[in-house]
Amino acid sequence: MCAKDCSGATGDVLTERAYAELVAHYAPDGVIISGPDRLTLWVNPAFTTQTGYAIADLRDKMAVDVLRGPETDRKILQHIDIACSRRREIQTEVQLHARDGRVFWVELKITPVFDAAGVHTHFISHMHDITERKKLEHQNDEMRQAEELRQSERQLLALTSEWLYSAKSFDELLMVVQRAMHTLIPEADGALYIYGASRSTLDLATSWGSVPEFPPHILPDECWALRRGRAYAYGLKPIQFTCDHVSKPDTPYFCLPIIAHGETIGLLHIIFDGFEENGLMRHMRDDVLRNRWDVSLICAEQISLAIANVRLRQELHDKSMRDALTGLWNRRWFMERALREFASAEPQGNGVGLIMLDVDHFKAFNDRFGHDAGDLVLREVGAILTRVASDRIHPCRLGGEEFVLLCPDMSVADVAALACRIRGALQALRLSVAGTELPQVTASAGVASFPDHGRSVEDVLKAADQALYLAKDQGRNCTVTAENAPPPPAR
Repeated sequence: MCAKDCSGATGDVLTERAYAELVAHYAPDGVIISGPDRLTLWVNPAFTTQTGYAIADLRDKMAVDVLRGPETDRKILQHIDIACSRRREIQTEVQLHARDGRVFWVELKITPVFDAAGVHTHFISHMHDITERKKLEHQNDEMRQAEELRQSERQLLALTSEWLYSAKSFDELLMVVQRAMHTLIPEADGALYIYGASRSTLDLATSWGSVPEFPPHILPDECWALRRGRAYAYGLKPIQFTCDHVSKPDTPYFCLPIIAHGETIGLLHIIFDGFEENGLMRHMRDDVLRNRWDVSLICAEQISLAIANVRLRQELHDKSMRDALTGLWNRRWFMERALREFASAEPQGNGVGLIMLDVDHFKAFNDRFGHDAGDLVLREVGAILTRVASDRIHPCRLGGEEFVLLCPDMSVADVAALACRIRGALQALRLSVAGTELPQVTASAGVASFPDHGRSVEDVLKAADQALYLAKDQGRNCTVTAENAPPPPAR
């Protein structure tokens, strides 16, 4: 854009100049006139009001060099330099700094001026303040980003909920909790505690993050959330007290009770170990903590419901796999577990022992003393077998008076010795029904093992049953191993 050549004008020239001076003097936007070298020659009063600089401060200086600051975009300044060096008009938005340090935004338009001969004589810079508009744009950007964050959090929470409710076991649930919490609240470390059987302590179930060690057990009275019966956020309230189970008293943390079917069953503990007072500015830290507090409350609720769901599923599963009278595992559970034990033992070259146990003369006993007495005997047998149960010994009731014990990683000799101990415990029973003392209870046992006596569950079970038949044939109340058991005659 070139300035109008007024050299041939009449007396109206003075009037046009007067109008131009009025516009330049009273214009609300800042105006800078500089030479072709971009050194400042004149500024209007609006520029001085806008920036705090008068012409005396800028004469023979580039105004942009005076107004630039650490927050000014260097790339925009480079674009301005290139346009001016090529004597091209440029319009852009740039962040500048006033004399008092105030940061402001302007829409800057720089126009080169040429005379009638086409010689470049000046630059006219026009600065329109857009600070308020930029604030609104920034607020809108923050709102948009916050909404995108909330949308992302909702999607993650929905995905977490889906995985939590898909967990078939408590171990699977803990794995989901560990990974989900680390993803949902990456700034925090955390731990999930569950009440022990005695409800005197809470035991560490799982943890995540970089905290080297959470206490393996905490007492209910050590946590304000458990004492008060509601979730507790340390670091957001003017009056607050540190829980006794927290090792860093000045670190923000959350304690959220885990409640299933109206009963507190555990505690979700989330600690922001990297949020010291010197790390984030206080208002930024509080904003993050409030957001994470809302997410944590939802997570605690979802974990509570998922634990209740897993427990209910486990109860239903146990009912389908448990014998109602004795509480032992049933035939279905035995077959499934035996298949897994055989499959895992084979690559390792390990053995899996079986004990077939049968109460002697049970039918005659039942006929003589009644079903109540028979049920009592079966329950007592179940109680004795339950007492010997462990990670290596799994007692089951196949039906009637027949019991089987699955014994992974045990030798035939050890399994046979276990059968003798069980028979001795049964023989020591003293039972009575309705004041009538019952006869002594004895049992016969047959022992076999994988892979010595078969490569399949059916074959090993058959070998143990044959040994049991031989024990009965030898007078009952004894233990026979499969090596000594000839094929039984047809029964």
